Amino acid sequence: PSGGGVQLPNFANAAVFEAPQLRAQTFAMPPHYGGGGGAPHAAGMPNQAGPALPSPDQIQKQKEGYIKLLDEQLRQGQATLDQQRKQQTEYLYQQAQQQKQQVEMQIKQQVQQQEMQLLQQYSQQLMQVQQSSSQQKVALEQQAMQLTMEYQQKKSQEEMMVKQHQLQREHVEAQMKFAQEMQKVQAMSAGGM
Repeated sequence: PSGGGVQLPNFANAAVFEAPQLRAQTFAMPPHYGGGGGAPHAAGMPNQAGPALPSPDQIQKQKEGYIKLLDEQLRQGQATLDQQRKQQTEYLYQQAQQQKQQVEMQIKQQVQQQEMQLLQQYSQQLMQVQQSSSQQKVALEQQAMQLTMEYQQKKSQEEMMVKQHQLQREHVEAQMKFAQEMQKVQAMSAGGM
């Protein structure tokens, strides 16, 4: 992915819970009770020809039975929802693990590519540094040789000048000594005459 950062995957939406339908039973009422079909007789009395109303005991038993059925439906419905939640949670974690592995693989590939680029840059830079070092060493060797030759030439010239100066001095001293000797000889010759 572009941008240098890791983009988190979008997990697929978990399946919608299928909520069980709870259906409570209704009390069985007489069809003509309460003014549904037949009109009351004189003095507001109900029609005596219709079915009789259930007794309070029968109503209580029906109610307890219906509540028991409703509780059983609730238990089954809760068990169904728990099973759905468990399955969807497992599916979510499986999907997350797969996406995590994919992201880790992408990151690993990016790191390897960047490591290869770094290695190439390192090799290029190292080659340039080594070439520069070799060139400067060659230049230093040449400068050292040139300076050594110049020193030796200068030293030879100085030694020759010293020798020439010494020879000239010895020559002058010899001439002076010869002149002194000649003076002595001339003086002796003049004194003996």
